[in-house]
Amino acid sequence: MLLYSVNPRVKLVIQREFRGDRHYVWCSERFDSATAGPYTLAALVPPTSNPKQIYRGLKEACDRRDRHNDKIISIRAGYLTRAEQWLAAGEITPEARAEIVYLVTLDDFELWRPVLYLIPRAPVALRLQPVAPEQRAGAGPEFIIGDLAATEFETVEF
Repeated sequence: MLLYSVNPRVKLVIQREFRGDRHYVWCSERFDSATAGPYTLAALVPPTSNPKQIYRGLKEACDRRDRHNDKIISIRAGYLTRAEQWLAAGEITPEARAEIVYLVTLDDFELWRPVLYLIPRAPVALRLQPVAPEQRAGAGPEFIIGDLAATEFETVEF
């Protein structure tokens, strides 16, 4: 069984270059919750957490060069905040912080193109954390892997 996560290319680069190639991902048991049976929890994962919809939205924003895309703005803001936190915690250098800020503030849409992560469930099963109901986008299940190793997933772009 696979788990699916979608992130912009810039996130993959930052995690590889500045976070020891460890990846923090939110993921889903289905690539497209719309294909789940209508009477299952998997069908209740809304578009904002559905990997297919996230991929489609990021791809469309990049194809159209949409600098005001809500998802890109949100991810950018999150990384600006995290870069400061990582620096304060001594997890990155001031130079690494500057590089992260530079990368996420560039309007280079190649960096924002979506990447689909295909994650075999078995190797990460013991580290798979269910997202608390009040933190999920909807009633359907969502999961977090806080320390996904580069060897534990494959990436696909289409």
